[in-house]
Amino acid sequence: MALARLREELERASSGLVYSSESDRPFEFFSLPYPGQSGAPTLADFGRLIDAQPGEFAEIRSLEKFFARHTTTSDPYDGEAQKIRPRYEELVRVLSRRLRDVKVYRLGKIEVSCYIAGLDADGNLAGLKTVAVET
Repeated sequence: MALARLREELERASSGLVYSSESDRPFEFFSLPYPGQSGAPTLADFGRLIDAQPGEFAEIRSLEKFFARHTTTSDPYDGEAQKIRPRYEELVRVLSRRLRDVKVYRLGKIEVSCYIAGLDADGNLAGLKTVAVET
């Protein structure tokens, strides 16, 4: 029940938004079992949870740094970006409020899988995922 509410809230907050890179991709809800853990997984642990390829490039970014292109550094002369900026700011607030220890796990090069993940009320990993294309 709690997971269904979380999913609904995150999907509503991200509805119609995309992560801008060389390809604008939507956000998609995800949830992974993460029993017995009190904090967010390390990069290596997260890679194992999602069956990432060993040796694949991976990094962790803060939630604020990941969304900066849509919030703090968006072009002030781009009317569309400024009009939608409050929605991205609200998405960051919802993620911060509903999940503990939120981090962004980025895996891969060129086509980068991005997982905005934190611990839900039951201690499992949940959040949103998207893809960034960076050549």
